[in-house]
Amino acid sequence: MARDIMPQASLSSEINIATRSLHTELNKLITARLPLALPPFASDPTLYTAGLLHFAHIFLTFESLWNDLVPTDVPGTASPPTSPLLSFLLVNPYSEPELFTSPPSPQTLEFLQNLRPKGMARSSRVKKDLQYLTGLHPTDFDVMLAQYPGEKVAAFCAHTRRSVGHKPHVLVAYAWCFYMAVFSGGRWIRGELVKAGPDFWTSGAETGSSEAAAPLTEKGLSLWSFPGRRDGEDIKEAFKERLLAAETLFSDDERVDVIEEAKTIFKLCAALVHELDEKLGTDFEQMKRVKVAPPHGHQPQRKNDKSEVVTGKGSQAARTWLQRPEVTGAAVALGCLACAVVLRLSL
Repeated sequence: MARDIMPQASLSSEINIATRSLHTELNKLITARLPLALPPFASDPTLYTAGLLHFAHIFLTFESLWNDLVPTDVPGTASPPTSPLLSFLLVNPYSEPELFTSPPSPQTLEFLQNLRPKGMARSSRVKKDLQYLTGLHPTDFDVMLAQYPGEKVAAFCAHTRRSVGHKPHVLVAYAWCFYMAVFSGGRWIRGELVKAGPDFWTSGAETGSSEAAAPLTEKGLSLWSFPGRRDGEDIKEAFKERLLAAETLFSDDERVDVIEEAKTIFKLCAALVHELDEKLGTDFEQMKRVKVAPPHGHQPQRKNDKSEVVTGKGSQAARTWLQRPEVTGAAVALGCLACAVVLRLSL
């Protein structure tokens, strides 16, 4: 009698099973730290901004790599959220000469072209939020993004470029890990952040400016906000439906590549959290020492209030790092890069 053949689990199910413990651990790390970036433990969004900047480079790297592979005129897909040159911006061609050497097959390229529904990419939103929260001039903002905020961030981005350069299909792992995190848990995170109140998030905006008047879903917290009447649920469902095409497209080895990359992503994300702890001086004892404000009717403390608001060395460290005056040399370098690019594209 022929032995019954067990049906193969879907790729998304295999990723979930393989990363379950890593996912749980990372979720605990992030949710435990989120309150420390909000009132009453913080008086402004500086700590949140520092954390967002750390993870922003990961979004900017893998999405720009994706855009390097996918033409911009594919029907039904969104325009690129970042310049495709961003994936090369912080690359040293001498230390990473093997990048972008394995183009995807036509079938994989077509799959990647159609995998992300319009509204899924996050890079433009991350950049919009960061520019608003930092209050930096556009030139200074570009300079800030032209340098990694930590060694773990640089290592993560280098790993991403190597992995995608050799095996473009592992972009599916980045899509699953990051988009599912944002589109599944984003509404909860947004709800927690909004509780800080508009004064907290607009503390750095000019009074009466159009930026200050715009809703938080359009700046400051747009990463966690989604277009459409279903608040992102339709986008997430469309993505999962399109992912089913991978079941017949990917070989067994390619499926393993995607699953193993997803496991690595969770480990590298945890490393980013620990790096932030070290840089910002995360102090969980704050949550024990500070009296938490009542859940209803809470008004965030003003910076010049005499009441106790914990800013701690973490907040000061983040503010100092974000405001480093390392502008001139980097601006010149960016200008040279832009000139070189214009010349190249005009040939």
